[in-house]
Amino acid sequence: MNSKSPQFPNGLANSNDVVGRYLHGHNTADFLAYLDALVGKPPVNNDGANDHSYIPRCNIDGKKRDYAGGFHYELQDSTFMFPQHAPYLKGFGRKFKEQVRYLQSGFLYVDCYSKVLARPENRVTVDANLKDAYGIPVPVVHFKFCDNDRALWDEMKEKAREILDTAKCKLVVDTDPTPNGFSSHEVGTVRMGNDPRTSVLNAFNQAREVKNLFVTDGSCFTTFPEKNPTLTIMAFAVRTARHMTNEARKGNL
Repeated sequence: MNSKSPQFPNGLANSNDVVGRYLHGHNTADFLAYLDALVGKPPVNNDGANDHSYIPRCNIDGKKRDYAGGFHYELQDSTFMFPQHAPYLKGFGRKFKEQVRYLQSGFLYVDCYSKVLARPENRVTVDANLKDAYGIPVPVVHFKFCDNDRALWDEMKEKAREILDTAKCKLVVDTDPTPNGFSSHEVGTVRMGNDPRTSVLNAFNQAREVKNLFVTDGSCFTTFPEKNPTLTIMAFAVRTARHMTNEARKGNL
């Protein structure tokens, strides 16, 4: 973003003003609950590998909906070494601690992820007049959820409550009453594609205007489902590395 020069007056690889645009990610919500059958049991180290269960997209039932996209759930996406539920319980002193311990063994953490549409108005820019401690202009994020994002998020939470009710969970805490931001899965902003007017990178994550510039992180995504991005990012990186090797052997890089 801070790469404007006489050769690149709008920044590296950004003559079409696409760099920084189409910022999106996962819209998230969390529920904290307790499985009544497990509370009061002796505490055990059941962290395991974390994310004990994954509930895939479950809104594919043939019904017509007023939104596009899907959502998924991850269970126990949190360590048991810290009592995640404690800040939401009332009390003080010894009785409070006893309550935290009593509920800990039945603690259930439901992490919800839904798709967010990629839109050009959601973007990152640079404020040349506002600099950080090192004198570098700071980034400014411009983002709003659209009606589709909110409708999808609402149904995701509704289905999560149905699951918790069916499992006979108690003391359910909704930590996110409204959409409030992304998880750690931000993508877009340096998108790939076939059309130079609407994309920055080619199919091998290579910038069209700067041949020795490759971008292999999540910013190359053009759209993003409810699934996690890590394996796709790794696949892009491997494919790009192979392409770079082949092109270097041909003398093209």
